[in-house]
Amino acid sequence: MMLTRIFDILDKIKNSFQPTWTENWGYLTISGKYGNENKSLFNELNNIFTISDIQSALTFFIGSNSYSANDFINDLQNNDSWRLNINKEVLIRKEQEGGFHLNFFYLQEEFSKWSSKANPFEEAHPFNTYSPIKIVVKDIKCFWGGPNIFICNQNNLDSTFAVSNTKYPTSRDILDIVHVISEKPFCIHLEKHLITFGEPEKLIPNDFLKNSAKILLCCLVNEVQKDDKVILRGVRRLDMVLCGTENTPINLKFNNELMDAVHWIYGEKERRDLRLKLLLERITLDIDLSKPLLVGLPHVLESSLQQAKERYSYIVYERKDSYQKELKDLLKDLKSLSDLYSNKVRSLLSNLLRDVLAAFILVGITLFSKATEISKLFENKLIQYVFIAFGGYFIISAIFQMITDFYDIRRSSKEFDYWKNVSREYMSQKDFETHKSKTLNKRARGSIIIYLIIVACYIAIAFVCFNFPCIWNKIVN
Repeated sequence: MMLTRIFDILDKIKNSFQPTWTENWGYLTISGKYGNENKSLFNELNNIFTISDIQSALTFFIGSNSYSANDFINDLQNNDSWRLNINKEVLIRKEQEGGFHLNFFYLQEEFSKWSSKANPFEEAHPFNTYSPIKIVVKDIKCFWGGPNIFICNQNNLDSTFAVSNTKYPTSRDILDIVHVISEKPFCIHLEKHLITFGEPEKLIPNDFLKNSAKILLCCLVNEVQKDDKVILRGVRRLDMVLCGTENTPINLKFNNELMDAVHWIYGEKERRDLRLKLLLERITLDIDLSKPLLVGLPHVLESSLQQAKERYSYIVYERKDSYQKELKDLLKDLKSLSDLYSNKVRSLLSNLLRDVLAAFILVGITLFSKATEISKLFENKLIQYVFIAFGGYFIISAIFQMITDFYDIRRSSKEFDYWKNVSREYMSQKDFETHKSKTLNKRARGSIIIYLIIVACYIAIAFVCFNFPCIWNKIVN
């Protein structure tokens, strides 16, 4: 394996040259003074980087001048100050087979220093940039990780990330409930820092578990402020320090309890704010205010979560009964609104039949009572004017009825939505829209189709009236 071979050669360089080491997340620098040691180790290291297609990560220096590997080996003389720089970012940016990013630490103490200073809330934190990521630390005694992190030694490199069916909240889910006040960008990417396993637990560096717990804690407060301050609003409002300066040991048991609480609150989209409020009501009553939240919460979290779940179950039971009552009232209102559509269609059809009947009676009694004078009526165009008036009447009648019916239905529908939004306490917007679409929308579409057919009949009758003389002549002739 590439890293195993690199570590072996670095061990040989360490033993042969007794160099000075400087290491951080993004680089490893090795420097010393040449004293006729074996130069082939540099060539072997260069070959590994070349074969692994990360040759650009390796740079050789004599004094302040950089050299290629061959020139470095040829030009290095006795008592020359040399330096070897490994740019880890070249390796990190390269996606490995399996879809993950890779980094390494040769010095465990430098790995510990870096992890103690890394801030998981900073946008520049490498876990927020590269995900998933695997970190190989030479000769570390244990391995640990989560859904997007895996830290191990070179012997456990083939192990993989934690597999979980649990769906964790996204940054948007969290920020919908938690208010963040910060001058700098403040990132809450839960999955990218979450620690879910470790063997053996007592050897897991506390900084990784603390970062995991800090991210989880930020999901369980109402407000996050700068300078490590958080606000909890339960039975009382508490301003607390999130972590403080104490190096408090964090264990996987507490980390898992925090995960259970976060999963319970964010597991379902509805009523997340209620579940958080119930949990904080118990926590704000029992927690020790003289300690940071990270220190005081382990003593009260388990019992607080249990009581919050019990209270929520009771509230949901009451809410279910109220929901059924609200649903019953909603369906009654929906039926009334559906009847409005039907009544408008019936009214339009009734008016059409009434107008047609009135026209027949008027024409039949007043104009055609004297059959001998029909031809004279057509000759002086009197009958034409009468039927044009009838046609105009049908058009105007259809237009006025459409306007008044549309206004009436639109106003009733808006009033219905307004009052339901104001009075709805136990029904979500999604449920409300679902019931409305399954009942009212179907009735509305059917009524509109029939309504348009009747309006088309009005237009057809008007067309006949406008052209009645021509039609009559064709019938007679």
